[in-house]
Amino acid sequence: MDRRRFLTLTGAAGLAAVSVAGPAQAAGFPYVNRRIPDEAHTKMGELAPYGITAFAFTPSNGWVIVTRDGRYFARGIPDACFAELGRLAGAGRTIHCVAFPPEGGDRWVITTDRGVSARGLPEACHQRISADYAAGRQVVDVAFAPAGGERWVVTSTTGFFARGVDDECYQMMRNLTQGGRRVTRVAFPPGGGWAVVAQDEFHVRGIDDECYRQMTALAGDGWQLHNLAFSPVAGGWSLCSRGKAPALPADRVRQVENRVGIWERMSAWNTPGVAVSVVVGNKIAWSTGYGVLEAGGAAAAHPETAFQAASISKAVAAVGVLRLLQNRGLPLDGDVRPHLGWTLPRRPCVQETAVPTVDRLLTHRAGVVGRGSTSPADACSGFTSGGGGFAGYGPGATVPTLLQVMNGEGNSPRIELTTDPGAEYHYSGAGFVLLQRMVEQLTGLPLARYMDEEVFAPLGMRSSSYALSPGFELASGHTATGAVIPGRRNRYPESAAAGLYTTVLDLCRLIAYLNRAWTSSGDIGGPLTRASARTLLTTGPQPGMGRGLFVSGAGTDGFSYTHDGSNYGFKSVFKGYPELGAGYAVLANGDNMALVNEVAAAIRSVYGWA
Repeated sequence: MDRRRFLTLTGAAGLAAVSVAGPAQAAGFPYVNRRIPDEAHTKMGELAPYGITAFAFTPSNGWVIVTRDGRYFARGIPDACFAELGRLAGAGRTIHCVAFPPEGGDRWVITTDRGVSARGLPEACHQRISADYAAGRQVVDVAFAPAGGERWVVTSTTGFFARGVDDECYQMMRNLTQGGRRVTRVAFPPGGGWAVVAQDEFHVRGIDDECYRQMTALAGDGWQLHNLAFSPVAGGWSLCSRGKAPALPADRVRQVENRVGIWERMSAWNTPGVAVSVVVGNKIAWSTGYGVLEAGGAAAAHPETAFQAASISKAVAAVGVLRLLQNRGLPLDGDVRPHLGWTLPRRPCVQETAVPTVDRLLTHRAGVVGRGSTSPADACSGFTSGGGGFAGYGPGATVPTLLQVMNGEGNSPRIELTTDPGAEYHYSGAGFVLLQRMVEQLTGLPLARYMDEEVFAPLGMRSSSYALSPGFELASGHTATGAVIPGRRNRYPESAAAGLYTTVLDLCRLIAYLNRAWTSSGDIGGPLTRASARTLLTTGPQPGMGRGLFVSGAGTDGFSYTHDGSNYGFKSVFKGYPELGAGYAVLANGDNMALVNEVAAAIRSVYGWA
């Protein structure tokens, strides 16, 4: 079964679509069982009116049922577990969960409102449960993956902890909690798959189709899915509720997902993985991942996953450039050529007196037109559109040095003054190569190390790098048909223009910082002074551009800055709203920009950002 997410069904038409026997009712509390022992089904009917808090199977198809007022009944469970249930019920404990590791034997766990009783658990699992209670957190569910060993989930009243489970299952647990929900139940069918329930929502993968339909029907009628259990034999399963789902605040994450139709659109655009993060009140409000790092792989995309950010590299590099000017006391309108250690060629029609300033390079008006727009070699007008990017270097290709790129010894033309600086706008990755060269010449450091020390470390951007091949988890790029690109990722020595690896979390950390720096009455901690931050985000020589960023709505609450990116196999966008204290970042490992734009539009619509 494909990935599925709960969508609330409303009205008779929605329920009529579920062509299965409806749930049984016991004093108003519904339950549904399929292919479980007859006695277990009968006992559930008897005990459901008292509110079932736990129903679980042993690996040998024994079972136990417990209610919130301490009633319980069991068949085929370990004697010690049954005795402990009696002791705990007699002591007035509320039993949240009973669970049995798949190895069988005398192994079990009982969690209550005041502690845990257990035998034969994996040591790390037992330690985690004990740590939750020591911290004042009640454990409401423990689930064991069918492979056994150190594969389990512990869910408490405030969060969850998972070890060794399917990565997509973990991804969905995390995504649900980002929307203000708590994970309340996790269950694993013995043949594979999983289900994650979070109050009024759920995600499932690879479970029985009828079970999924009944979950949807119950939830669509407003019931909370308090218990879900899978039998170890015959594909049996059990669902039950002890009350209606609570009234909860709007789930912004699910609103964005629904507006996009995230899974359907990822499939339509052949994009295996997407990461999203949103800033509200200059803090990261939520972050999610969808899909996988690589088509056919099991590793899920998470907000901590680094993607190639493509031309967002320019916007982030601009922060580093302004910090360099600020720290060295260099003018923004100064000529870049004395800082290159290299002679910048010019076409004969370019005036000798024209100056390629740092400011013009940052705003794509320095006369450095760039790749795709430099032919014929003696032309100074009539350039082809779409220039300014770099193709990167795939597997087996020798990656040139930055100087070789500048001299045209790589896979792009040499960098030169093609038009009079200041006269025209031409989007130019080549201009940012010159800025990269300036930074490296003035500091004696590679751009990657300079940005690590001067920008990323101060902002806590620990998973961002301009290195050709960073050491942290990386997404793989994919073609427009969804195939992994050769070598997984092209390499870009033109780092400032196209070589940044980053995460949506790190981009949102940058957004929150720039927003605060813009609105602050003085300097704040970080790489830029207030004056430099204002320069970065204020319209410069090019209308609609700050420095390395596109800006709009100046002087209004909707004032924003943004940049998108397009490398082979990767697409991206980020946007900040300083006056609103808001923003977002979207990174994708597919080769179609439409999906990224759709997610961004959904975020703006849900939050009402212009």
